[in-house]
Amino acid sequence: MDLEPAVALVSTVAGSAATAAGGAAWQSLVGLFRRATGRAGVGPVDPGDEAAVRVLAGQIIDRARSDAEFGARLRQWAEEHGGEVRNTISGDAKIEGPVIQARDIHGGINLG
Repeated sequence: MDLEPAVALVSTVAGSAATAAGGAAWQSLVGLFRRATGRAGVGPVDPGDEAAVRVLAGQIIDRARSDAEFGARLRQWAEEHGGEVRNTISGDAKIEGPVIQARDIHGGINLG
């Protein structure tokens, strides 16, 4: 089975771990990894510590690629947390310029 969608979601969640919504998904992901590795030593990773988040995300991805059972659990986690993203501009919003609403952006955005 293809791991790439799950790997992409791990990267997305790691990048948003410091936000409220991303933090819940991140904690769920860390718990999944702890259960799989039995590593009580994986203490709470401060979502604001980008370097530590990247390191742990890399370890999670490596484990998924080398352990088929964990990879299957990670894909299941991704299905539960990947969901559909809806961006809405509503209410009394006044837009005076370009608006970009997106989920996964790989690379830059140029509006000019």
